Amino acid sequence: MKKLKIFIFSLALIVLSIQPALAKTVYYDTYGHWAEKDIEFASNTIKVFKGYGDLTFRPDNNITRSEFITILSKTAYKQNKMNEVYTSSMTSDYMSNEHWSYTYVISMYEYLNSTMDYSFTDIFKGNSFDPEKPITREEASALIAAFCKISIYNNPLPFADVEKDSQFYEEIKLLYNLGVISGYDDNMFHGSQNITRAESAALIKRVYNDINTSNEKSYLTNLEFMPIKGEYMYSYFGNYDFKTTNPSHRKYLKAKSTLEYISFGGYIYPEDAHLYDLDAVKTLESLRTGGYYNVAGTNFYLIKFGEFTDAEKTKFANEILANIISRNDLTDSEIMQLISMASLYDVKENLFLDALEKWYTLTSDNNAKANILFFRYVYYVKANNQEMLRTLVFDDLKKSNNIPSLMNINWGLTPGSQSIDFENYSFTNYSYSLHKDMKLSNYLIYHPLTFNYNSKVVELFNLLLIEKSAKQNNSSLANYETIFYKYSLNRLYVLNFIGEKERAFVEGLNDYDIIKGFSIYETIKQSIDDIYTGTLKKVKY
Repeated sequence: MKKLKIFIFSLALIVLSIQPALAKTVYYDTYGHWAEKDIEFASNTIKVFKGYGDLTFRPDNNITRSEFITILSKTAYKQNKMNEVYTSSMTSDYMSNEHWSYTYVISMYEYLNSTMDYSFTDIFKGNSFDPEKPITREEASALIAAFCKISIYNNPLPFADVEKDSQFYEEIKLLYNLGVISGYDDNMFHGSQNITRAESAALIKRVYNDINTSNEKSYLTNLEFMPIKGEYMYSYFGNYDFKTTNPSHRKYLKAKSTLEYISFGGYIYPEDAHLYDLDAVKTLESLRTGGYYNVAGTNFYLIKFGEFTDAEKTKFANEILANIISRNDLTDSEIMQLISMASLYDVKENLFLDALEKWYTLTSDNNAKANILFFRYVYYVKANNQEMLRTLVFDDLKKSNNIPSLMNINWGLTPGSQSIDFENYSFTNYSYSLHKDMKLSNYLIYHPLTFNYNSKVVELFNLLLIEKSAKQNNSSLANYETIFYKYSLNRLYVLNFIGEKERAFVEGLNDYDIIKGFSIYETIKQSIDDIYTGTLKKVKY
């Protein structure tokens, strides 16, 4: 073990001396520690925690009040949750202004006093602050709760030593439901127990992540699509013989190649001018007005590279859609590019939907079919046609997450063509039992013996959700994991857009539970956790 420590210490010195600009702090006494990753995150990713001059972190040492407030304040500064202040109503008797942590402490002091129902002195009682005193679990929790305010779950607090009339009961309950804090094996919280530097690093990481997922502007901001191979290439939008002698074909190919070359930063040297079309946009305009067959191609590049009004681009986009409908030679990637372009403009509904339906008849690709489903959402979101969106998403919900059924699109739907009731929670099997117009307190009166306190609980405005011990079987989704993931996010986007937030929460919570069983979850676990946590917070509050 001694040799291992010497090796790690030497390696740290080499890293720090050879690459000072890129080096990260390495502590030889955190190797293999349970909080190693948390300490690395706090020290190197967000850089709010420091070790000691001998390259130790001393993870199992207690952390003082001033040290904990300092790292929490730095974290809050980085997240724009608290401002640093330099003057305070705090008296010098309570804490000396010569202490190294003074500005961090008074910043926290003023923030708590101005934003919370309790003050700084409610946490640290007495005539003085005593900055060098080890901070306790209860004190740290009260501080952290000032920045963690939104929880998905509403489980009762299981700690036997935290009474409901305790001063910080609600704050501790919130942090427990967020997963920021936990208890001990004896079902106790032990609020008077001191916390260590390692525990502090773990808390800081959880607080940082919680603040990130509480920013509602980061979630449900756009609709997402499945990838189509070749969709990011500059397509020809047709099959061409590059040895063609047809003058219109040659003009189109030369204009397209010129625009593509220039868009990638190419410079046309005078001696090479004969190889390019120096007025490519004008050439495409002449082809368009001259009745050239490849309307989709000419108009795509006119919109992309030409300087036209929105009205003119909308006209070009409508012509693209009409051209898609009349042709059978366009590939999935080409139609994906064309529909994406047309969706940016106020195109005619019948043309947009007919173009989607034509694409649907041409493709056998599941990703393309999923995107066709999603583009219907896109059109009606842009048009703010909430009634049609309600019709579409309700019809999709009835298909109970059966992906083949979802991609068997019903093109005959119209607003009012079906009775819509989003409060009817019987579309599919859920991982949670659903109880309308009930709170957990009422549920426990009638079902105290059947309630599992290890189950997660959610209380919405008029709905109680209790996690089932037996999970539903989602093996039918094994071949559609990514499609289901994108479909879930898009469906939640639409439900939120039309104001059906409670329904969005129910579906989102269930989808999240399903996706946790997917293989892709193990690959992008952190991303999925953040997305669903942030989304569920947004639609719940």
